[in-house]
Amino acid sequence: MNLPATSFHVSDATFKCFINKWKHVEEKLQEQSATMEALTDSLQSLSLSTTYSENIAKMVTSITHEVRNPLTSVSGFLQLIKQTNNVELIHQYTDIALGELTRANELITDFLTLSKQQADDITPLSINELLLNLIPIFKSEAHLKDINLITRFSTDELLCKGHKQHLTQVLVNIVKNAFEATKENLSSIPKEVTIATRKQRNQLVIEIKDNGCGIPEAQLKNLFIPLQTTKKNGTGMGLYVCKQLVEKYDGKMNIISSREKGTTMSIFFPLYNS
Repeated sequence: MNLPATSFHVSDATFKCFINKWKHVEEKLQEQSATMEALTDSLQSLSLSTTYSENIAKMVTSITHEVRNPLTSVSGFLQLIKQTNNVELIHQYTDIALGELTRANELITDFLTLSKQQADDITPLSINELLLNLIPIFKSEAHLKDINLITRFSTDELLCKGHKQHLTQVLVNIVKNAFEATKENLSSIPKEVTIATRKQRNQLVIEIKDNGCGIPEAQLKNLFIPLQTTKKNGTGMGLYVCKQLVEKYDGKMNIISSREKGTTMSIFFPLYNS
């Protein structure tokens, strides 16, 4: 086990707790690797017995891309662990990394069960609370990309019915898209991504706005078509999966974009009244 280099002195109990957490991270990484290998083998075998082998191959790539999001966060937090001597921060970063590894494993299952009903898992969710739990992850990536992350959350209690892991996947995917678009904007203006929530009649609204490169009007109509993408290394599945998950819970998505001015993605869900 390769532990991060440290130059501080802590109690035996604290160090033992840190060792146990670090072992847990390594176990999760090994579990993730084995799960991805088994999934890839399974889908590749399927591609040999179907005329849609090219699409199956793209699906494998898409799944890998989606799972890479939390794994990238894990990598970032492990780097931060190596750079700090603060025991409290080490514990905080390790806990977040473990949570992201768990989410990566769950994402694989979500992809394979996208079309299945999960009525037992649908519960009232607080959108503000869900976003607040994700903000540390978003802030970390924004900092690395020199992007100013702005949050404007409604003071109203905004509840909707849904599956927590599904809505987390939607929000992470769209925010990361906003980061990528903002990073590609080569203008001199400060790079910004804004996440806002509000109440609109009987709906709750989540808005994710960036001042990035924008999307050409001709390409907007293809955004939610599976396997259609304008990204160099994209798969064309990310927004399609997001749309399917949002609509599963009676929601809808809307996008407004202008070249070199940015993009606003709005997600609408029926308000749940407790």
